[in-house]
Amino acid sequence: MEYLVDFVEKCSGFEDSDKIKLILFASGAKPSTFVPLKIFPSNLGDKFYFEKHLKEKGFLFSVDSPKSFEEISAVNNNKIIWSLAGTWYGYDLFKNRQYYDLFKKYIYFVRKRNHARADIIAGSLYGYPLCCIKNFIKEHDPEFVKNKYSYRDYFKKMHEVRKKFPFISHTPCSVNCAESKKLNSLYQKTIKKNAPKFYREFVKKKSDNADLIVESENNFKIGLDEENLWIEKQCHDYTLICKTPVNKHYYLFPYLSRDAYSRGSVLSAKITIQSNYASIKIKKLKKIIPYLMHIRKFKLLGRKY
Repeated sequence: MEYLVDFVEKCSGFEDSDKIKLILFASGAKPSTFVPLKIFPSNLGDKFYFEKHLKEKGFLFSVDSPKSFEEISAVNNNKIIWSLAGTWYGYDLFKNRQYYDLFKKYIYFVRKRNHARADIIAGSLYGYPLCCIKNFIKEHDPEFVKNKYSYRDYFKKMHEVRKKFPFISHTPCSVNCAESKKLNSLYQKTIKKNAPKFYREFVKKKSDNADLIVESENNFKIGLDEENLWIEKQCHDYTLICKTPVNKHYYLFPYLSRDAYSRGSVLSAKITIQSNYASIKIKKLKKIIPYLMHIRKFKLLGRKY
């Protein structure tokens, strides 16, 4: 296991959340998992070595065909520019044949559009608490969500569970879910024991000052026309984009605010990241960028622009 974990810790193609799932799977704490592996020009050999480690450990896995992915490469005035960054492969990993067969059953019900049955199976496949699975199924119904939450309550819960349970990959039924708390604690101990270098880096607080652009305001979308579920809102859940790179990336951050901001607002802020959650403290509104737009212009092979 140590060679696989060592590879995962060093591999640049896995996000931190996927490294956690892989370390838990390799240690036996999770029976199955799904992870994407990103391939950049700088890590072309990682797919070969990852599969080599999986085969050496005798793990069952299936891998999807490659797909391209894009990242923000620049922010120029009112233009957010996206570029192709590489390809990614999706890996489904299984402890044994029993879980692989359960996965095939899950796919069968997804294709039949029996999503409730598929979600029950997925919960067993990935080791989620039953209370959280049942609540996840209920929250597919917009009317249930609207009756249970206000706009503020819904998005406040999303932020709180991300901050409180950084080592789990499901959505807890509540911020006080005892089963999720127990699982998060078990996973934390497992990561600390089996991948101490990664654990220390993951839980370390890292702060930076940055200008953030208000890109959009989030809501629960319903119907083919994607209407907003809540009209009345006691606060605002925004997606913020870094105006300049932080650690070489133009990160997107969710931010819950009592203050209202126009799209394109540039906010001076202090960002503190710990365990994959970003706490954002706004210092001031600097300006508003009008007509904010996303630009995706990709070169075609064999043709010059």
